[in-house]
Amino acid sequence: MRTLGTLASPEMFTPSGGVLVGRTVANAQLLRALALYGSMESITLFVGELSEARPLASLVASWGVAPSRVTMRRVWDMPAMLAQGEVDALHHASHVDRLYDLVALRDRYATRATPVTGQIHSLSYPRMHQDLARWLLVPPSSTDALFCSSSAGRTTMERAFDLVAASAVERGLTAPVPRWGLPLVPLGVDIAAVTGGARESTRRSLTLPDDAVVIVSIARFTEYDKVDLFPLLRVVERLVHAPSPGAPDVYLLLAGARQGTQTPEMLVHWARALGIEARVRVVVDFGDNDKRHLLAAADIFVSPVDNVQETFGQSVIEAQAAGLACVVSDFDGYKDTVDDAVGIRVATRLGPSWSELSELAPLLYERPLHLVLGQSVEVDLAALEDALRALTVDAERRKRLGAAAAARARDRYDWRHVVAQLESHWRALATAPWQPSARRHPLRLDYDALFGHFVTERIDAGRMLVAHPKRAEAVIYPELASLITAADLSATRAWAATPRSFGAVVAFVTARLDARPPWAAAFVATWLVKQGLLVDAP
Repeated sequence: MRTLGTLASPEMFTPSGGVLVGRTVANAQLLRALALYGSMESITLFVGELSEARPLASLVASWGVAPSRVTMRRVWDMPAMLAQGEVDALHHASHVDRLYDLVALRDRYATRATPVTGQIHSLSYPRMHQDLARWLLVPPSSTDALFCSSSAGRTTMERAFDLVAASAVERGLTAPVPRWGLPLVPLGVDIAAVTGGARESTRRSLTLPDDAVVIVSIARFTEYDKVDLFPLLRVVERLVHAPSPGAPDVYLLLAGARQGTQTPEMLVHWARALGIEARVRVVVDFGDNDKRHLLAAADIFVSPVDNVQETFGQSVIEAQAAGLACVVSDFDGYKDTVDDAVGIRVATRLGPSWSELSELAPLLYERPLHLVLGQSVEVDLAALEDALRALTVDAERRKRLGAAAAARARDRYDWRHVVAQLESHWRALATAPWQPSARRHPLRLDYDALFGHFVTERIDAGRMLVAHPKRAEAVIYPELASLITAADLSATRAWAATPRSFGAVVAFVTARLDARPPWAAAFVATWLVKQGLLVDAP
């Protein structure tokens, strides 16, 4: 396989210096890993707007790869590239959003098997779940798959498609076959980015004693759709005020990006109320290179995640790569990444039924919805305390678990291994049965059919036009620069010095299109008339 194509927009990938959100961090790291370690000759980023190209170009430049490894094209170049077999696989950084539109475009224009794959992240948003129903009208082929980062996430996807299929049958519809393939491929970790931190100087800068045991949690500061850290403070209160015999002093380091809340300030106030303010450090919106230092300063990693928004848990494998023993909730992807060999999982329990909430969910704002979901889950605080207490007093066990965690991250989650798995799946999918269909997108917004009546009439192909004798220039908006060139203007005006029909102008521009899409010819001809560069012949 030679070329991987992917839709790209800045909100899909965390740029250098951007807010650290697990989904966008993982997407950016995957692209970087494919560019650095993949066997494909090139990666093509399909951008929707030129303004999106600049931050993406800056991101790619920071990877230090050859310019030919990652190229950018406009979305409207995709049909021709598919038809000419210039894309070997299409990957989307989501399991919904525009994924089905990629399938429809592939079905319309591809002339050979071109796998379309997506990546699951959060699965708990009603709008995303409802998007899965597009499966009924835009079914995938046997060449297509959704990469599932965790076994819990894959089970969710299997059950989601079961529910969509059952609802279709209830309404007299037939669920299409096949479903999406759901291969299990974990997210990866950039080991170099999270190791080699400065333990001593970081501890000094955070006023953490050299002989203290530091428990670190790295997560976005939002109880709405990440984790409620206040129960963790209660556990640390017990470790501080009722320490085990001979236990060293315990400190809690909380680090993460702020996400529209005053959570960091609230945590500080709550720590003060519990009498542990002196043992708690809060680091907000730390820099790209700071994570390795924060991890190096710690002895134990903790993540009592309680929110169904989480499906994998990037921070856990980063902590493992840094050689930290992990204490986590028995939840989501943590069931895959943490076991007795590398840490401790703490029981979680669901109290209320979510049935009625499921009916209301599409009408609720997503953040309070997820807050209610998260607050419905108990993380066993007694077990969490026992786990942390046991590790704080047992340096040898911490060392043993941390060494095993580092080895696991290196052998299982290093991006080199993940990229190899992905490429193996893409190669296998490309050999699955597939037939060109040339079907149009069944859910397309057909502008001709739906809005053609807005105008008075269509331009008559026989309408005679001539170049304006004085007007030679017009503003070409930057966003149109890939459709209209200054050379088009001068060449067409010179050719149309004598009257030409509108249809002839379209044919003239068509001969000049090169790599531009076929529809651009009539667009350019219309634009010349719109801007007064071509006028009605006398």
